[in-house]
Amino acid sequence: MYKYIVSDNQRLTASTLLLTVKKTSKTKPFSFRPGQYATINFKRNGRFTPARCFSIANSPLEKDILQFSIRIRGSYTNRMTELKVGDEVQIRGPFGSFVFDENRDKDLVLMAGGMGIAPLISIVHYASNIGISNKINLIYSCKDQDDVPFVEQLTDLSKTNQNFEITYAISDGPIDKFSNFNASSGRITPEIIWQTINGEYFKKSFFICGPPSFMKAMTKILLDKGVPSSNIKTETFSQGANRQTGKLRSWPNNIYALGAIGVVLASLVITVKDLLNTLPTAAYSTSSSLVDSTYSTNSRQTELDKLVNGLPSVNNPAPATDAANGTGQPSSSKSSTTTNPVTVTKPTPVTTTTPSTPKCTTTQSGNTTCY
Repeated sequence: MYKYIVSDNQRLTASTLLLTVKKTSKTKPFSFRPGQYATINFKRNGRFTPARCFSIANSPLEKDILQFSIRIRGSYTNRMTELKVGDEVQIRGPFGSFVFDENRDKDLVLMAGGMGIAPLISIVHYASNIGISNKINLIYSCKDQDDVPFVEQLTDLSKTNQNFEITYAISDGPIDKFSNFNASSGRITPEIIWQTINGEYFKKSFFICGPPSFMKAMTKILLDKGVPSSNIKTETFSQGANRQTGKLRSWPNNIYALGAIGVVLASLVITVKDLLNTLPTAAYSTSSSLVDSTYSTNSRQTELDKLVNGLPSVNNPAPATDAANGTGQPSSSKSSTTTNPVTVTKPTPVTTTTPSTPKCTTTQSGNTTCY
């Protein structure tokens, strides 16, 4: 958050306000790129109001000030007309990717509808300040000739920057006040665009800012002419809590969405943790049983191994004893140093026989013989 003080508050037209604020001595500079926007809120009856989004109209090279062009519409913007020199405002930002790149946008076409001029005039100011040779054409559509903001500034910029040209399109009423300008009656048409850029649609960067209907119409014209969508940058411009669209609207909604997601994730983590707390007892008991079973089996195996290892080895014969005399001592032989190997005799299996049935024969004389 940046603390700024109102240094000027003037009306450019009957419905347009230009608010200029400057940073305090303790406030760090607000860095932004031409075409971006910021949020503003101010004190009303001792309390700060909600923040609203407004495009920055001055050049980023003016480090100590920020300027915002504001369409006076509704209670919020009407209160902004009451801001006085010295009043404190809070600035947050910058926001938006609707930015001018002097290395990429060598041939630039700016298309503004009404107050959509705000970010575009910031681009023109910046390009003129740094003295680049990028060609810039501005096609500016307004409702009537008495409500065209920044006419004087744009006229001065066209005089000091030979690479900058302006075309006005006044949709309603006369255009006699623009007799010295390249101006036409009605809305911006494909013919006006064609004449402005001499039919050269390709290799140009198109920046469009204005109301939703203006945005849609201009984008369709360019796409119908074969302009790649990658060469078209847009920023929908509409003020008011319920009228903001595009990137101007996405910032607060994204904050609310992220907050809701954070609450859901936190609840999920707590739920999973509670579930895990109920599992360790059963899991530990099962694990302990398995360990005890394994340990018991291993113990029995160890005892069996000891018993087997304690048996006499066939390859290392033990001395025979004299069983005949019952002494249990080794028997004497011609060579007392020689020991006889122990012979292990397998037991003879016992065979059980079943008596066979005798066969008998009887002769003709009646003698019976059995065998």
